[in-house]
Amino acid sequence: MRPNRTRIYTDKKHGYTRINPCLKRKAISFIEILIALLVISICVVPLMRMFTTAVSETTYIDDFLTAIDLGREETEKLKNLALTKEQIEKLGNVVSPPIYLNRKLWRTARVISTDKDPLEAYIYVFQGDDFSNPFITLATAVSK
Repeated sequence: MRPNRTRIYTDKKHGYTRINPCLKRKAISFIEILIALLVISICVVPLMRMFTTAVSETTYIDDFLTAIDLGREETEKLKNLALTKEQIEKLGNVVSPPIYLNRKLWRTARVISTDKDPLEAYIYVFQGDDFSNPFITLATAVSK
């Protein structure tokens, strides 16, 4: 004999009515879906924040390393010219033409402080055409 496929049935042998266990609900309720989404979002939001922070920090470090390399290059240019103090003082402050690196515009400026002995050269590295805020500043002493 086939089992009763109705949702509610009466068990005549024992004398009570009950829900057929084979036909219990098979759908997921809206509340269960909301709870599942809440749990997933609690797990995913910190991960997304971590990834965005990592990307922004990586971009800043990449820019910082580019600025350091440009500053070192400008310092090496000054030291490898083998100029005397008088020639460096006469050469004065120099602003480099724009350089396009890592999808950004960079400029360097060399400022000579003539009132000190040995001469001090400050190398400023700027991102873009904004000369009001240097990205980094390097200093070196020139004693020739």
